[in-house]
Amino acid sequence: MVASTGILLLTIASSLGIEPTERLTVDDAVKIAIEISPAVEAARLRIDAAQAQGNSHRGRMLPSVNLSGEWQRWNDTFMLAFPLNLPAAAGGPIVLHIPARDQNTRTLVAAANQPVLGLLRLVYEQSALSANAEAAGWDHETVVANLTEDVQTQFLRLFEARALGGIARASQKQLAEQITVAKQKVAAGVLTDTDVLRLQVAMANARQQEIQAAAAEQVARASVLTRIGRPPLDESVDFIEPTTAENVEPLSAELIALVESAKKKRSEIRGATSQAGAARATARARLAQLLPEVDLEAGYLNMQGQAFAQPTSAYIGIKAGWQVWDWGADYYQSQAARAQASAAEAQLRDLQRGVELDVASQVANVQATGSALEAARTAITSAEEAFRVTTEMVKAGAASTTDLLDAEAALTQARLNFARARYEYAVAHVSLNRAVGGA
Repeated sequence: MVASTGILLLTIASSLGIEPTERLTVDDAVKIAIEISPAVEAARLRIDAAQAQGNSHRGRMLPSVNLSGEWQRWNDTFMLAFPLNLPAAAGGPIVLHIPARDQNTRTLVAAANQPVLGLLRLVYEQSALSANAEAAGWDHETVVANLTEDVQTQFLRLFEARALGGIARASQKQLAEQITVAKQKVAAGVLTDTDVLRLQVAMANARQQEIQAAAAEQVARASVLTRIGRPPLDESVDFIEPTTAENVEPLSAELIALVESAKKKRSEIRGATSQAGAARATARARLAQLLPEVDLEAGYLNMQGQAFAQPTSAYIGIKAGWQVWDWGADYYQSQAARAQASAAEAQLRDLQRGVELDVASQVANVQATGSALEAARTAITSAEEAFRVTTEMVKAGAASTTDLLDAEAALTQARLNFARARYEYAVAHVSLNRAVGGA
């Protein structure tokens, strides 16, 4: 229903002479699609998040400084009582009261801590986070590459459908002329009504081909419009056909060279390589976590209101700690990290094999579509000549309407095959460019 509505709108706009206000090339469409794509934006934000995590963790490797202050008001001043047993002549026993704590007390503490042996674990964790940020960057490149391929492919599908629709309309025009001539010959008694009916059936088939092509064009158009943030039925924009499909440069590089290029350029492989590196660094960090913690520490204290406490003091020292038994929790974390690193390496190898297969398949597809294009180009020349000869023979009475219909059908099919071959060849090159990691 949507496709039919779109076709109707296009027809009305064309009949009224309404021209689109904006015309875009395939490069324009790709650029806009990348700029507004939510998937690309999400990938970009994941890069920011990964980089922020790395920056946060880097701070843990530097000295940390903690400040704390405390003010307290007690219910009373604390006095220490010291009984003195004096002789009777001196007044006898008395109790000496010495203030030990004021009613108001204040404490200020400044402490600094620098990891020493723990730096080994922190360095490995920082390396893992950096590799994850790099992997996020390659994931972003993958999203952009997939979107680019999709827009370029749908762009070509749009113009393929337009070409097929044009061929169907040209066929209808030829058949309409033949029907007019056939009706005249029926009136003259040269042909029968059956010959006219055959031509009308061929006309209906051509009309059906035009409808199918128009629907395919509308679907491809809606796909491109959606990618660039426009409504699927937006008529204010039209697209400029890219370089003639059959003018795509032929494949020149060898398969082995293309595979090696893909392994170096494909963002998926580079991202998986970064993820494997992150997994290895995490495994080393979990192993370093089994070591004792040794930190340098320093502090400054200021205490007011405590009679027996030094008002100001400072210290430096070394703090060591080692969790010697935790029921194997840290050990099994280390084992799990090693297994995950091995899994990441295996996934990378599997991805490399998949890329090899993808490149080989796309190379074969380019070669096959290239051969089909050459065959279609030869066939259309033969079909055009056959149709011309058959038309002359029908006019001379040496061939029947059936012969003419067969020749016309063969010519239409040859034109359709050539149009499809042109765009299939271009689409195959788009897919191969993506497979080898091209822009």
